[in-house]
Amino acid sequence: MARVFLSLGSNLSNRAEKIQRAINLLNHNHIKITRVSPIYQTEPAGFLSIFGIGLTFGHNQPDFLNCVVETFTDYEPEELMFAIIKIEKTLGRKRLPSIRNLPRTIDIDILFYDDRVINTPFLVIPHPRLKDRAFVLVPLCDLEPDFIHPILNKTISELTNLVDKKGVRPWLANQTLTSV
Repeated sequence: MARVFLSLGSNLSNRAEKIQRAINLLNHNHIKITRVSPIYQTEPAGFLSIFGIGLTFGHNQPDFLNCVVETFTDYEPEELMFAIIKIEKTLGRKRLPSIRNLPRTIDIDILFYDDRVINTPFLVIPHPRLKDRAFVLVPLCDLEPDFIHPILNKTISELTNLVDKKGVRPWLANQTLTSV
Protein backbone atom coordinates (compact mmCIF):
# COMPACT_ATOMS: atom_id res chain seq x y z
CA MET A 1 0.00 0.00 0.00
CA ALA A 2 1.20 3.47 -0.81
CA ARG A 3 1.14 6.27 1.73
CA VAL A 4 -0.33 9.35 0.06
CA PHE A 5 -0.92 12.89 1.31
CA LEU A 6 -3.80 14.79 -0.27
CA SER A 7 -4.86 18.40 0.16
CA LEU A 8 -8.56 19.21 0.17
CA GLY A 9 -10.00 22.67 -0.34
CA SER A 10 -13.37 24.26 -0.96
CA ASN A 11 -14.61 27.83 -1.31
CA LEU A 12 -18.13 27.33 -2.66
CA SER A 13 -21.34 25.99 -1.20
CA ASN A 14 -21.13 24.47 2.28
CA ARG A 15 -17.33 24.24 2.40
CA ALA A 16 -16.93 22.00 5.46
CA GLU A 17 -19.66 19.67 4.23
CA LYS A 18 -17.95 19.35 0.84
CA ILE A 19 -14.65 18.47 2.49
CA GLN A 20 -16.35 15.90 4.76
CA ARG A 21 -18.16 14.39 1.77
CA ALA A 22 -14.85 14.20 -0.12
CA ILE A 23 -13.30 12.36 2.84
CA ASN A 24 -16.22 9.92 2.89
CA LEU A 25 -16.01 9.35 -0.88
CA LEU A 26 -12.25 8.82 -0.75
CA ASN A 27 -12.75 6.18 1.95
CA HIS A 28 -15.44 4.46 -0.13
CA ASN A 29 -13.17 4.40 -3.19
CA HIS A 30 -10.26 2.35 -1.79
CA ILE A 31 -8.38 5.40 -0.47
CA LYS A 32 -8.19 4.79 3.28
CA ILE A 33 -7.84 8.00 5.26
CA THR A 34 -5.93 7.52 8.49
CA ARG A 35 -5.41 11.12 9.66
CA VAL A 36 -7.03 14.50 8.99
CA SER A 37 -5.34 17.82 9.78
CA PRO A 38 -7.16 20.72 11.41
CA ILE A 39 -9.09 22.90 8.99
CA TYR A 40 -7.70 26.30 8.03
CA GLN A 41 -9.52 29.22 6.48
CA THR A 42 -7.41 30.81 3.79
CA GLU A 43 -7.64 33.69 1.40
CA PRO A 44 -7.68 32.77 -2.31
CA ALA A 45 -4.14 32.80 -3.65
CA GLY A 46 -2.63 33.07 -7.08
CA PHE A 47 -4.15 34.36 -10.24
CA LEU A 48 -6.76 33.32 -12.73
CA SER A 49 -5.16 32.05 -15.92
CA ILE A 50 -7.27 31.96 -19.07
CA PHE A 51 -5.50 30.68 -22.18
CA GLY A 52 -2.17 31.71 -20.66
CA ILE A 53 -3.30 35.28 -19.87
CA GLY A 54 -2.93 35.99 -16.14
CA LEU A 55 -5.59 38.03 -14.39
CA THR A 56 -5.41 39.02 -10.73
CA PHE A 57 -8.27 37.70 -8.64
CA GLY A 58 -9.05 36.94 -5.06
CA HIS A 59 -11.01 39.88 -3.73
CA ASN A 60 -14.26 38.64 -5.24
CA GLN A 61 -13.87 35.01 -4.17
CA PRO A 62 -14.97 33.50 -0.86
CA ASP A 63 -12.24 32.24 1.47
CA PHE A 64 -11.24 28.60 1.21
CA LEU A 65 -11.37 25.94 3.86
CA ASN A 66 -8.33 23.69 3.53
CA CYS A 67 -7.00 20.57 5.19
CA VAL A 68 -4.59 17.74 4.44
CA VAL A 69 -5.28 14.03 4.84
CA GLU A 70 -2.96 11.06 5.14
CA THR A 71 -4.19 8.11 3.12
CA PHE A 72 -3.18 4.62 2.13
CA THR A 73 -4.16 3.08 -1.18
CA ASP A 74 -3.39 0.26 -3.59
CA TYR A 75 -4.06 2.56 -6.55
CA GLU A 76 -1.14 3.39 -8.79
CA PRO A 77 -0.64 7.18 -9.07
CA GLU A 78 -2.54 7.56 -12.37
CA GLU A 79 -5.42 5.40 -11.11
CA LEU A 80 -5.55 7.53 -7.97
CA MET A 81 -5.73 10.70 -10.05
CA PHE A 82 -8.67 9.31 -12.06
CA ALA A 83 -10.47 8.32 -8.83
CA ILE A 84 -9.92 11.85 -7.44
CA ILE A 85 -11.25 13.50 -10.61
CA LYS A 86 -14.36 11.30 -10.39
CA ILE A 87 -14.91 12.29 -6.73
CA GLU A 88 -14.45 15.99 -7.55
CA LYS A 89 -17.00 15.68 -10.36
CA THR A 90 -19.45 13.92 -8.02
CA LEU A 91 -19.13 16.89 -5.64
CA GLY A 92 -19.86 19.44 -8.37
CA ARG A 93 -16.37 20.41 -9.51
CA LYS A 94 -16.36 21.70 -13.05
CA ARG A 95 -12.99 21.68 -14.77
CA LEU A 96 -12.36 23.99 -17.68
CA PRO A 97 -9.12 22.91 -19.40
CA SER A 98 -7.85 26.40 -20.24
CA ILE A 99 -8.89 28.09 -16.98
CA ARG A 100 -7.14 27.59 -13.64
CA ASN A 101 -7.74 28.87 -10.10
CA LEU A 102 -11.49 29.33 -10.35
CA PRO A 103 -13.66 29.11 -7.23
CA ARG A 104 -14.56 25.47 -6.63
CA THR A 105 -16.81 23.21 -4.62
CA ILE A 106 -13.88 20.86 -3.99
CA ASP A 107 -10.26 20.61 -4.99
CA ILE A 108 -8.23 17.49 -4.19
CA ASP A 109 -4.52 17.50 -4.96
CA ILE A 110 -1.99 14.71 -4.61
CA LEU A 111 0.88 16.16 -2.60
CA PHE A 112 3.05 13.07 -2.10
CA TYR A 113 2.79 9.44 -3.16
CA ASP A 114 5.25 7.67 -0.83
CA ASP A 115 8.55 9.30 -1.76
CA ARG A 116 8.08 8.80 -5.49
CA VAL A 117 8.87 11.44 -8.07
CA ILE A 118 6.54 11.38 -11.09
CA ASN A 119 6.64 13.82 -13.97
CA THR A 120 4.28 13.03 -16.85
CA PRO A 121 2.10 15.29 -18.98
CA PHE A 122 -0.89 14.15 -16.87
CA LEU A 123 0.58 14.01 -13.38
CA VAL A 124 3.38 15.63 -11.39
CA ILE A 125 4.24 14.34 -7.90
CA PRO A 126 5.29 15.84 -5.54
CA HIS A 127 2.83 18.61 -6.26
CA PRO A 128 4.90 21.24 -8.11
CA ARG A 129 3.54 24.28 -6.23
CA LEU A 130 3.43 22.71 -2.77
CA LYS A 131 6.57 24.53 -1.57
CA ASP A 132 4.94 27.92 -2.23
CA ARG A 133 1.55 27.23 -0.67
CA ALA A 134 1.17 28.00 3.00
CA PHE A 135 -2.44 26.78 2.85
CA VAL A 136 -1.05 23.31 2.07
CA LEU A 137 2.17 23.35 4.10
CA VAL A 138 0.61 24.49 7.39
CA PRO A 139 -1.92 21.62 7.64
CA LEU A 140 0.61 19.15 6.22
CA CYS A 141 3.06 20.23 8.91
CA ASP A 142 0.37 19.48 11.52
CA LEU A 143 0.34 15.87 10.32
CA GLU A 144 3.92 15.16 9.32
CA PRO A 145 6.47 17.92 10.07
CA ASP A 146 9.47 15.61 9.56
CA PHE A 147 8.43 14.22 6.16
CA ILE A 148 11.23 14.96 3.69
CA HIS A 149 10.35 16.38 0.28
CA PRO A 150 12.03 13.90 -2.11
CA ILE A 151 13.22 16.60 -4.54
CA LEU A 152 13.96 19.56 -2.27
CA ASN A 153 15.50 17.44 0.53
CA LYS A 154 13.83 19.65 3.15
CA THR A 155 11.34 18.65 5.82
CA ILE A 156 7.79 19.93 5.70
CA SER A 157 8.59 21.94 8.82
CA GLU A 158 11.53 23.62 7.07
CA LEU A 159 9.41 24.39 3.99
CA THR A 160 6.62 25.76 6.19
CA ASN A 161 9.07 28.13 7.85
CA LEU A 162 10.02 29.54 4.43
CA VAL A 163 6.51 30.64 3.33
CA ASP A 164 4.40 33.64 4.30
CA LYS A 165 1.63 32.24 6.48
CA LYS A 166 -0.37 35.46 6.57
CA GLY A 167 -3.92 34.69 5.53
CA VAL A 168 -3.80 31.09 6.79
CA ARG A 169 -5.69 30.91 10.05
CA PRO A 170 -7.40 28.19 12.05
CA TRP A 171 -11.03 27.92 11.11
CA LEU A 172 -12.95 29.54 13.96
CA ALA A 173 -15.82 27.12 13.62
CA ASN A 174 -13.22 24.33 13.62
CA GLN A 175 -14.90 21.03 13.96
CA THR A 176 -13.25 17.69 13.76
CA LEU A 177 -13.73 15.99 10.43
CA THR A 178 -13.90 12.25 10.61
CA SER A 179 -11.84 9.91 8.53
CA VAL A 180 -14.75 7.52 8.13
